[in-house]
Amino acid sequence: MKRDRTQKAEAFLPLHPLEFRILLALLDGPSHGYRIVKAIEERVGQYRRIYPANLYRRIRDLMERGLIEASDAPAGESDGRRTYVAVSDLGRQVAGAEAVRLEALVADAREHRLLGRAR
Repeated sequence: MKRDRTQKAEAFLPLHPLEFRILLALLDGPSHGYRIVKAIEERVGQYRRIYPANLYRRIRDLMERGLIEASDAPAGESDGRRTYVAVSDLGRQVAGAEAVRLEALVADAREHRLLGRAR
């Protein structure tokens, strides 16, 4: 999907779970692939291995869609070997829209008594 500045965040939904996790990791600031993997593993545990080819393909796809963009390394971290990326404004909007979408699904699951008490 080519980036269109007038495009609404909802047009990108649903996100692949790994894409959503990449966006979440980048909300903390610019990062590189290895650090993104570590941030995801810290949040969800190491129950599912993230393969480099899959990670970098997702990063490339997110960049092509305008959800993330190339970034300078944070101060004091640049060694020339790593490529840094950051979440774009559109990517932040899409991550928020995806969180709302997922929250609605969880609410439905609660209503059907799959996740404890209904509200």
